[in-house]
Amino acid sequence: MKIIASLLIGALGAMALAQPVEDVRYRPGKFKVAWIPSPNYNSRPEDALVDTIILHHTAGPTTSSCVRWFENPESQVSAHYVVGKDGSIIQMVMPFYRAWHAGVSKDARGKEGLNNFTIGIEIVHTGDPAEAYPDDQVMAVRLLCGYLCRIKYRNQIVQILSHEFIAVPPGRKPDPINYPWDSLNDLADEFGITMMHGRSDKGTVVRLPQKAN
Repeated sequence: MKIIASLLIGALGAMALAQPVEDVRYRPGKFKVAWIPSPNYNSRPEDALVDTIILHHTAGPTTSSCVRWFENPESQVSAHYVVGKDGSIIQMVMPFYRAWHAGVSKDARGKEGLNNFTIGIEIVHTGDPAEAYPDDQVMAVRLLCGYLCRIKYRNQIVQILSHEFIAVPPGRKPDPINYPWDSLNDLADEFGITMMHGRSDKGTVVRLPQKAN
């Protein structure tokens, strides 16, 4: 019996270790922002006008795993913000700098190199189509986009796009998979923002604002 009990305890311990554990350093709290800088950024072109928000998913289970990757200079990737499942927000690059999140990219206007004029928001999600986005996380993304549209870049943001939509070649990226874009509808309407997601070469969803600014 002692052997069986030891085996069960060992198995339970292994299962616990297998579960993703979120480091408290990366959980400032629901709708709160922590600053953890990434070294992976550079200056925007002098004539770049920030007018676009790009939504991504992290393809990982925790904020920690994403932030640590963005902290690594060898990764050569970053985003301005990472939004955790609990609604925590980690800012990693100041918005007036160019984060490295979009890669080879092109929008519907034909503009390329979207890192130059976009804000990148990474949403913690594994990429499993069956995985839901928690309400607090969705609200945190909504509040963050609202801040960027209402305060930081008022009257500048004209579109919110998925990484999937702008990735070149089409199909290179699927994120943010199954994101509830309807949660941003009233924000888009308030500021006359166009939203586009899905693949640019097939099945793209384009939502034009229901009222002008």
